[in-house]
Amino acid sequence: MLILQEYEGKIGKKPEERSIEELREYGVLPLDKPRGPTSHETSAFARKLLGAKKSGHSGTLDADVSGVLPVLFGHACKISTILTKEDKEYVCIMRLGATVADEELREAFSRFRGRIYQKPPEASAVAKKLRIRNVYSLDILERDGKDILFKAKVQHGTYIRNICFDIGEVLGVGAEMFELRRTKSGGFSEKQAVTLQDFSDRLWLAQECGNEKPLRECLLPMERALHLRKIFVDDGALKPLSSGADLAVPGILRLDDDIARGDSVQLLSDKGELVCIATALMSAKEMQTKKNGVACDVERVIRSFA
Repeated sequence: MLILQEYEGKIGKKPEERSIEELREYGVLPLDKPRGPTSHETSAFARKLLGAKKSGHSGTLDADVSGVLPVLFGHACKISTILTKEDKEYVCIMRLGATVADEELREAFSRFRGRIYQKPPEASAVAKKLRIRNVYSLDILERDGKDILFKAKVQHGTYIRNICFDIGEVLGVGAEMFELRRTKSGGFSEKQAVTLQDFSDRLWLAQECGNEKPLRECLLPMERALHLRKIFVDDGALKPLSSGADLAVPGILRLDDDIARGDSVQLLSDKGELVCIATALMSAKEMQTKKNGVACDVERVIRSFA
């Protein structure tokens, strides 16, 4: 972290000091979605339980898929597209149409690591165009006859169902995705995710018993979900940034030292509250050495400090 100015901000509060009421507008919930309801239905259930006015989610899961679904509330919904672009991790049971030798299976799996071509399935909401996706790891965990348990770490927008089908084609016996669970999304692992019932119980403890600690362990400030490089700004920059003005060098307090031109960055108040998402027009070194100039182009205002 490069420190350009010694400064103590007065506006706002630290994200972890927000009240539950404030987290209804600037909070995120790593939810363990069950099989059955859609992602939209699941986030709506959470919204009603919390009493928030608006909710959204990052990275849609099919109705028959379980696992980590980050649910965003209020203004935090504005960062959903950023979270969606993060890598995902899954465990899957693939069912083969016939038995094959272990060596054949390992060989087929090896063909789907690295850069692969995929076309979204007809049921998906995105354009049905051939595209390239990265499969960072694809490892067999267990085998029980025709049922194969494997784990995968993939680029966003990769369809595990398609990988299963394509492996079956390579083997010449056919294959289908029998069961799928997402174990990591938006920077949250399944160990951090809570079920709707657990979330409801924690809300009851907070509302009826005054014990907010269990609720605060899962209902988190939206800043916890973002993993972009950071730039902290002084109080004088907050109002202009809130209206969409670009960030000039004199307003910078401190920043991550590995920012490059073109990087997406998060602009935060001195207290650590997210103000907006921006594109860096200078490297960290340039921001450190230059006295003037536009450092960042604001792309999306998240919170207004007007």
